[in-house]
Amino acid sequence: MTTLRPWFRLFRLPNLLTVPGDPLAGFLLASGLTAPTSFTPLLYAMGSALGCYLFGLAVNDIVDCEVDRIERPDRPLPAGEITVPQARMAAIAAALTGLNLALSAGRPALCVAALLAATILAYNVALKAHAVLGPLSMGLCRGLSLLLGVAAARPEWFYPQSFSIGVLPALIACAGLTFYVAGLSAVAQQEMNDQPQGKKPWIPFVALLLTLPATLIAGSALKQTTGFLPTLFVFMMIMVLMRAWLLGGALYRALPRTEIVAAHIRNLLLLQAALCVAVGQLGILPAVTLLLLSVLFPRLTTLAASS
Repeated sequence: MTTLRPWFRLFRLPNLLTVPGDPLAGFLLASGLTAPTSFTPLLYAMGSALGCYLFGLAVNDIVDCEVDRIERPDRPLPAGEITVPQARMAAIAAALTGLNLALSAGRPALCVAALLAATILAYNVALKAHAVLGPLSMGLCRGLSLLLGVAAARPEWFYPQSFSIGVLPALIACAGLTFYVAGLSAVAQQEMNDQPQGKKPWIPFVALLLTLPATLIAGSALKQTTGFLPTLFVFMMIMVLMRAWLLGGALYRALPRTEIVAAHIRNLLLLQAALCVAVGQLGILPAVTLLLLSVLFPRLTTLAASS
C-alpha cells in the first residue's frame, strides 16, 4: 500500500469517483425511457473516460514538474516518489486504454474519446494558464466525457441521416456540465493565482440554474412519469443549486478556496445523480450509487491529504 500512495496522490484518488458518472449520465439520458439491450457499451465508455482522465492527470504533473519543485515540492514527481519516465509511461498506457475501450463502444465513441484526449493535451500544454480558455477547455473535457456515454448508447445519432431530437436532454446536460466545471476551474485558478473574488464564484451556480430546469423541460422521461420521480428530481435539483449557491457566496468567504473547489467537485456527484433521476426509473439505482459516492468523497479526500 505504501508504494501505491504516490500513485494515489498523482491520480488524485477522491476525484476519480466523479469520472464514471459523466458517461453514465450521458448514456442514460440518451437511452431515455427505453432500457438498453446491453450495458456493455456503458462499461466501455466509463472505462474510456477514466483512462482519459488518468492520462490528463499524469500529463498535468509532467508538464508542471519544474514549477512543482518550487511551489508544491511534496507532489510525487518533484519529491522523487515517481520518476518522470514512469509517469510518462503511465500517461501513454492510460491514453491507449481509454481509446481502445472507446473503440469497443463504437466508432462515434472513439471519435469523442480522441477529441477528449486532444482537449486534455491542449489544456495541459497550451491553455492552462489562459484566464478564459483554460477553464473552458477543462469544462469541455467533462462535457465530452458525458458525450462519450451518449455515443455509446446511441452511436447512430452521430450520423447526420440518423440525428434525433431525442439527443436534446443529453446536449443540455453536456453544455451545463461544461460550464459548471469551467466555473469551478475558474475558482481553482483564482486560488492558485491568489486573485480577488470577482464574479467567478457564481459561474457554477448560474450554469446549474440554467441547466437543471432545462433538463426537466426537455426530458421526455419525466414528462411521461407519474408518482414521486418528478418530485425527487426537483428536490435534487434544488439541493444541487443550494450547494452551488452557498459555495458561491457565504461559504466562499468562510472557507479556504481549496475546500471550496473540493466541495464543487463533490457536488458533481450530486449533479450526476440528478441527471440520472431525470431519466426516470432506469436512473434510480445509478443515482443512489452516486449519492453514496458523494458520502465517501470527503473521507477519501481526508485520507489522501493525510497520506
